Amino acid sequence: RRLKDNIQPIADATDKLMAMKPVLHTWIADPEAEAVHGFIAQEMKEIIPEATTGDAESEEMMSMDYGRITPVIVAALQEATNEIKALKQRVSELEEI
Repeated sequence: RRLKDNIQPIADATDKLMAMKPVLHTWIADPEAEAVHGFIAQEMKEIIPEATTGDAESEEMMSMDYGRITPVIVAALQEATNEIKALKQRVSELEEI
């Protein structure tokens, strides 16, 4: 905290999470390798730019820092959990009627 500035909660975490498109893929450079789980860096650059490095227009491979998407996933899970709690409360209140 002492080294950070402009600290804000993550906005629209669920929207960002839902925009992510996890894929199963193989690598052109290693066609014999098994498929792996991941994301397309060019797509993720639009959602969480700080999680990607490289230029989509360049011939060089882009890469992802998967740790950088963790805060968005946690925030989205928190949003979902809060919504579930509110819905459970509402259902409980309606069942009492």
